[in-house]
Amino acid sequence: MEEAYKLVRKIGIRSHYVGFEYLVHCIYFVMTDRSYLRNVTGKLYVEVGKIYGVSGGSVEAAMRRMIWDYWNQHGDSILLKIAGQRLYNRPTAMELIAILADYLREHTGKSK
Repeated sequence: MEEAYKLVRKIGIRSHYVGFEYLVHCIYFVMTDRSYLRNVTGKLYVEVGKIYGVSGGSVEAAMRRMIWDYWNQHGDSILLKIAGQRLYNRPTAMELIAILADYLREHTGKSK
């Protein structure tokens, strides 16, 4: 999970957002079990919400707000290097999770 935390900080997302910790946990879960990407709303967000005592909807909303602020500040200038391609639109929370989890999987050799 430390790698996910470092990557989220590296791309410039500030840790004062509630969604920051949620995003780190989502990345970790997806790295552990990629099937979470097939049921993000019903499974992944709910699991992360249980850790923090909030609903899956709260997890999604907090990450959506964080991504909106991030995109307005940076656009794809930093994510371009991570994603390996230009992002013309703000990524959804699920897209960002997948991009970051894939990057970590490629660069840490942790594939499952």
